[in-house]
Amino acid sequence: MSEVLALKGTFRAIVALYVIAMALSLFLAWPPPSELPPGGESPETAGTFLLYVLVATAFFLLIIKIWPWILRYIINALEIFFLLGTAALIAESYGLPMTIPFLAVLARIIWWRSTTAQNISTIIIISVSTAVVGISLSPTVAAILITLFAVYDYVSVFITKHMVTLAKALGAKADREGRVEGEARIHMLGAGDIAIPGIFAVSLLRIGIVPAVLAAAGATLGLVWTMRLAKRWRRVLPALPSITLPELLFATIGLLLSSL
Repeated sequence: MSEVLALKGTFRAIVALYVIAMALSLFLAWPPPSELPPGGESPETAGTFLLYVLVATAFFLLIIKIWPWILRYIINALEIFFLLGTAALIAESYGLPMTIPFLAVLARIIWWRSTTAQNISTIIIISVSTAVVGISLSPTVAAILITLFAVYDYVSVFITKHMVTLAKALGAKADREGRVEGEARIHMLGAGDIAIPGIFAVSLLRIGIVPAVLAAAGATLGLVWTMRLAKRWRRVLPALPSITLPELLFATIGLLLSSL
């Protein structure tokens, strides 16, 4: 299986899969519930999310230092667990047979070397998770969340560089920069670069479809910009900062249009 939950493919494939993941997240989250759960309007929730990520990152870095060989097995087990859970949630929500989640896991195990199977698994896991979290947060809290993670992404790549260390251990560094297979250059996009912008876009559904869709469009343009820069500079770049800026800008345009 994959060493990391991510999308892999050519430049155009990554962008197309990103659009699909965003669209599926918005579809699964519509219509949003009328009330937010406890903590959905508290800015502290964004800090709690970041704390969870810091703890998980510290755990993985510790594993790299002590038992590096076991890391891929942990990642694979987590992927299977989340694929089963998210597929079950889809099946339950739409009245589908509950055998579907188990068939999805079986298919992922059978085609464990397939990039297509990995991408489908990633889209299912990220889209469902993004929809669930996004409808649980107010747009303000989601905006704080994406801003915090954009800053963290920048710090973890350029200053502490621990995310680069983690990427190397997972064999993902070359894919994020782009590696050549035949005549195609293969790229990789991590789950967080999809989920965090998606959470903000989904949260905007409480205000209207227009700001949510425009936010997703802005995030996609930010992704294209990031991948172009990574290709030009031939280095790993933090994706969230350059995704967040146009997403917030497009969301603002959408909010203005909705207020007219």
